[in-house]
Parts: sequence; C-alpha cells; structure tokens
Amino acid sequence: MAVNSKHPKYAEFEGRWKVVHDLCDGANAVKKAGALYLPEINVSKDKRENELRNQAYRDRAVLYEITKDTKQELIGIAFSEDPNFDPDGMDFLKYNADGTGKSYYHLMQSALGGLLDAGRGGLFVDYPQTDGATSVAEVERLGILPTVVHYKTLSIINWGVRKVGAHFKTALVVLAEKDSIVDPNDEFSLKEIQLYRVLRLDQNGEYCVQIYSDRTGTLQADSEPYYPTDANGAKWNEIPFIPLGSVANDWEIDNIPLESLALMNIAHYHNSAEYENSVFLCGQIQPVMTGLDTEWRDWLQENGVMLGSTTPLMLPTGATFTFAQAEEQMIAKEAMEAKEKHMKALGAKLLEENQVVKTATESNNESMAKYSVLSLCVANLNEASEIVLRWCAKYFGSGDKAKFTIKQDFAKGKLSLDALKFYNELVQQGKLSRETFHTIRTTGKVPEIDFEEEEERIEDETASALPGMNYERPNSTTSNT
Repeated sequence: MAVNSKHPKYAEFEGRWKVVHDLCDGANAVKKAGALYLPEINVSKDKRENELRNQAYRDRAVLYEITKDTKQELIGIAFSEDPNFDPDGMDFLKYNADGTGKSYYHLMQSALGGLLDAGRGGLFVDYPQTDGATSVAEVERLGILPTVVHYKTLSIINWGVRKVGAHFKTALVVLAEKDSIVDPNDEFSLKEIQLYRVLRLDQNGEYCVQIYSDRTGTLQADSEPYYPTDANGAKWNEIPFIPLGSVANDWEIDNIPLESLALMNIAHYHNSAEYENSVFLCGQIQPVMTGLDTEWRDWLQENGVMLGSTTPLMLPTGATFTFAQAEEQMIAKEAMEAKEKHMKALGAKLLEENQVVKTATESNNESMAKYSVLSLCVANLNEASEIVLRWCAKYFGSGDKAKFTIKQDFAKGKLSLDALKFYNELVQQGKLSRETFHTIRTTGKVPEIDFEEEEERIEDETASALPGMNYERPNSTTSNT
C-alpha cells in the first residue's frame, strides 16, 4: 500500500467530516461547493444558460451561518474564564507552543473547535533532531524546544495499533500536510507540495519518524527514518501523538457534535434558495392591460408604454390597466422559520447535561456522570493536555508538573431565595459546612462529597469558629426507651 492510503474508517467518514467542516467555514465554502449542497435546476436545453441560471440561483440563496456561529459561541463559553495553566518552567508554551507563534491557549481552542465540528483530531509533540542528550542550558541557548501541533481529523489519514502486553499502543500514524517551496523556475513564486509525516513504532518497539513528499514530481521518501530522543538521549517507546475524541481519546470514530445542526443548516439553505428565487421571479409588480384589440396592441408595442403620474395612458373604450403581484410565498418561508427554531434548539442541546459513561472504569463500576456534549469534549481535551505536557517535559528535561485545565462548569445553576435560606439554616444548625454552602451558592449545584468528608469539614469549622459565632452543632440526645 502507498503512504497516502486511507484507513477504511477514514474513507467511510471523510464525506461527513467534510460537510460539517464546510458549514463551519461559512457561506463562501458552501457556495463554492456548488451542487454538492444545493441541487441544480435545469430550465433550458442550453447548457450555458443553465449554468448562468444556477449561478444566479446560488448567489441569491442565503446561508444562515448558525453552524459556524454556534461553534464559535461554544468555544467562547468554554474559554469564558481563563484556563488554569502552570507551565512549570516551560514558559515558551505560553507564547509559541507550535513553533509558528501560536500559544498553548490558542492551540487548545483550535483543538476544541476540531472536536466540535468533527468529534475528532489529534495532538502531536514534535522535537528537532539532536545528537544525543541535551541540557536545559543548551536547549535555551540553541532554541531547541518541543512543539505541540494540532492536527484536524481530515489530516489524520491512517493509523494502526499494536498489542504490547495487556495494552494496545499506537503503532502507526500517517499525517497529511501541505508545504511550500520556492519554484525553481521563478524565485518569486511558491510551489505547493504534498507531504506525509509517518510516525511509527519499529519492530523493536522504538519510535521513529519518516517524511514522504512529491517535491520531485513523484511521491517518495525524502530520507531514512530518524529516531527522536528525549532530554537524556534515550529513544522513545511510544509515539507522542494522542487522538482526540468527543467521547473518548482513542482511535474509535466518535459522534460529530455539530453534524445534526449542519444537516439542518443545509436543509434551511435549500428552502432559502427556493424562497429567494420566488421573490426574484414574482416579487416585482407586473403591468397588465386587458380589452385591447390587435390594432391597439400593435400600436402600443411599436410606440411603447410610458408609466407615471405625468404621462397619460390612453386606452380604447372598455380596456383596463392594472398591476399584478404574486402573494408572499408562505410555504418556503414557514419551512425556513421552523428550521431556524429547530437549529437554535440543537445548538442549545450541546450544553444540556446528559447521562453518559465517562470512562471504562466508571462503566465497570456502573458509575454514571452528567456531561453536556461541550463539557465532555473539554474533559477529553484536559486529559489529553496532561499527557501532551508530560511529553513536552520529557523532551525539555524539566516541567513534569505542568498543567493546563479548562473549566467545565459552563451552566451555573440558579438558586431561589428560599433554597439559599434553607441551606443557610443547615449551616447555622451545624448540619452543613460553610465550604459546601459556598460551593452550592456559587455553582447552584450540590457537590458530590462523602459523608465522612462533610462531617470532617463541619468539625474543623466548628473548632476554628471565632467566639460569639453561632456555629455550634446541636447536642445529641439519646433515649433508653
């Protein structure tokens, strides 16, 4: 098989990913695709006339960019509060995480966007080729730093896993990329080339990288495989690439969060095309004359008809002149309005909490957690980020305590005044800790906490209460009856 061979699952889902991707790009991408998203109308046997009519048909159609806007709004909600980021000495990640000037913060925004429009993606930790071990001082002096690259799902064309002991490890990843080189025939022009980055574990379980490209006109390997090493000069026994998923960070194809919204968006686009076409064809008033004989008809056709308050229009006896105008096209308009309401509901649904299994461990324990689609995507991204930062530290030689966490509590509940009074009374009675009350008041939710831990909180707060504070637990009474 050639290096550009696609995984069967990739080939199966590629079209679906492309649809949502185009809708998230907006009207220009959708209209550029032509008949892919808007069926053509054939009104003439003349091919050129049909092309012009269909171009005008597409130009008049209005794409309601709700899929694109919803994606941006969800990213905005997730990052409405700054994530907690402690680089633990790897400060370069704050300003240039991917080597092109994009910060780790913006890199995670891109990764979240990829999860929303494809339910998939990947993060790869790369490192320049070095000779043996490198010290932190050498790294800083030479600018040899690890980079974190986000790959969209359409760029991850092939993959494979291998069972090692009791676990499955990623053994192959093929990444499709575009690069530009100076055109040999014109120094002021750039020539685009197709490049494939192959990450693999060799037969000894050691990680290596090989680059293929078509820079020579044929697709072939640019060089022999090379083996990246960590800060200690040791080879890797794993590929520093983690697949991202909307449900789990593995190689299974997950649900596409924005797919339902995108499909409804296309249906709305169809209705819009019909509505705008009917407005164009029938929206203008049409002059109508009746009661003309052939002599008058021929005279008017020869001399023309001038309309206006200062120009009298002479007609024969019994003739009439009026204007005709089509009534509003309600069917297409009502269909559009119904779809707009449905699309808004679909967008809001991405924030609703649902009962889903978060991990296999929780599944085994029959433990269920509440997650909205957005919250689950963020949780998976936080987990992936922890692994990525660990890989960066392994290359860098320090920073193994680095952490990046996006907050997941997007929809804070609202408590009524009566509910607040109720919980406050529990605090005064010594039945609820002030710490737990603060959590309830700020989040609107009762935290999941063990009985023993809550008892310990209450006892600690009671012991540290200032004199005069009414925060004593009621005396317990016993009965022998």
